[in-house]
Amino acid sequence: MKPFPHKFMPFAFIYAKIFKWQICCVFLLLLLSAGVINLDIRFFAEIIGAIKINDDQSYDNVLKYVWLLTIFGILRIIVSQYQRYYYNAKFIIPCQTRMEKDLFAYLLGHSYEYITTKQSGMLIRQKEQVKQLPAMLDRINWDLQLFFDIMVKIIMLLCISPLIGLGYLLCCIVVVLPKQHSAKRLSRISKANTKMSAIVDGRILDVINNLLVVKQFDNIEEEKKHLHPLLAQEFSLNKKNMFIWWGQYNLIGAITSLMSFLLLLLSVYLWSKGSITTADVVFILMTLIYGLNGLSELQDCLQRIRQDIATIEQGLEPFSIPHSIVDIPHAKPLRVKGGDIEFQNICFGYKNAKKPVFKKFNLHIKAGEKIGIVGASGSGKSTLVNLLQRSYELQSGDILIDGQNITHVTQESLHDNISLIPQDTVMFNRSIADNISFGTNVKSDKKIKNAAIKAYAHDFISDKDDGYNSFVGDKGCLLSGGERQRIAIARAILKNAPILILDEATSALDSESEQLIQKAIDNLIQKQTVIAIAHRLSTLKNMDRIIVLNKGKIAEEGSFDNLLKLGGQFAKLYAAQQKKGGKNV
Repeated sequence: MKPFPHKFMPFAFIYAKIFKWQICCVFLLLLLSAGVINLDIRFFAEIIGAIKINDDQSYDNVLKYVWLLTIFGILRIIVSQYQRYYYNAKFIIPCQTRMEKDLFAYLLGHSYEYITTKQSGMLIRQKEQVKQLPAMLDRINWDLQLFFDIMVKIIMLLCISPLIGLGYLLCCIVVVLPKQHSAKRLSRISKANTKMSAIVDGRILDVINNLLVVKQFDNIEEEKKHLHPLLAQEFSLNKKNMFIWWGQYNLIGAITSLMSFLLLLLSVYLWSKGSITTADVVFILMTLIYGLNGLSELQDCLQRIRQDIATIEQGLEPFSIPHSIVDIPHAKPLRVKGGDIEFQNICFGYKNAKKPVFKKFNLHIKAGEKIGIVGASGSGKSTLVNLLQRSYELQSGDILIDGQNITHVTQESLHDNISLIPQDTVMFNRSIADNISFGTNVKSDKKIKNAAIKAYAHDFISDKDDGYNSFVGDKGCLLSGGERQRIAIARAILKNAPILILDEATSALDSESEQLIQKAIDNLIQKQTVIAIAHRLSTLKNMDRIIVLNKGKIAEEGSFDNLLKLGGQFAKLYAAQQKKGGKNV
């Protein structure tokens, strides 16, 4: 997807273009509604002007306008209700649905690196800020209704008396000026307030997501201290905003009252000279009462729209940044026959790191080969498998799968051909069946059950009250670590990808759980090419080859037994673990 514009108008134009015919229909309905409403007012004024005691002609005129008022009153209700229905059903709801889909898709297109550098609360808040566009369009709809109403009133007043019409137009201009004067200041404060609100929400969500750790470290008061200054800044900006609004309301109220009084005096004067009728005076009076109030509401809506624009532009930040990892034009699907993997002269370093992780690194993994990767923290183990999945882009070099450069194939097909079982298993707050079938498009209960049996997960799943329909809780909190890992293995069995990555899949488990999971992994690794990252070296005995990494370079490689005989780094690590009872170093 192309990045969205970072400014409001180009962004709004995208959806205005998609729903152009609906917008045209809304405009026509609003204009029709404004015309009918003002004709209602005119007919009411004619009724007042036509009333004369003991006058048969007066009775006929009043009756005529009563009928017209009734008919147009019914028509006004029909037009108004249909306009609201059409506006919401044909424009707002489809626009909101389309926008939600587009924003979600674009957010998912960002690289792993970009997402991990952002607070999840900030991203969610920014998405919600952009989604305010439909609500803002609702205000624009109300603004347009008021605008058309005022325009029709000006036209009708000009027909009654050009002097009154021009006076009313001048009144409208005078009412607008004070708010325009402070618009830039309000816009600036609104942007700052929106940004601060996003920071506050991000901080709160970050604490909530890690509440257990916060309590365990008795850091609640410290988190409050960090949040209070942010809340104080947000409060200060809100107070400034409300102070400007309060000043505007007082000024607008004074101007409106003075202009209304002057126009009424002029109307009475023209009536006394016979230039306008009694009905005209009544219409002018009602126009001044409702019209100027409507103008004030129009300005309030316009100011809120300015605030909405500032909010939406603040929220557009993650959606206007281009995706850092994209498929090349005409990228082809990855075709994996054996699963041969080559890292050719790869160079990679994280943006904020002073030294690169890999420099001219080479490694060849044959199709169907099962290799283990070991090394101290920071040696590049996890980075290597992340590069294979194209979670990051290489600075130089190539990664080939069956001779196909992974930068020349679609990311979707690359991920389809790789299964990952991480140390911290990702669980969605959905049913166990949904978690097993995630990413596989398999809905067959029989296939899901067979995968669970091979992963030694069926027994504990069956003990649940709802079996495979049991929900696992937020991040799988209702399951033990071993249960989560077995579900992850069942997911990998069901996916049956030709390349399998085991990222320290048993490092955090007790001995009993480890034995079950090791059996499940043995059921999983049949014909696949396997890359197993492990701290617990004893789990790598059945690997065809073990790679020992040290500062982004291959320090040693060979079978488990040969590396022990070599007496090098691997042997020392293994001996140290044996002394600690086989625990991780």
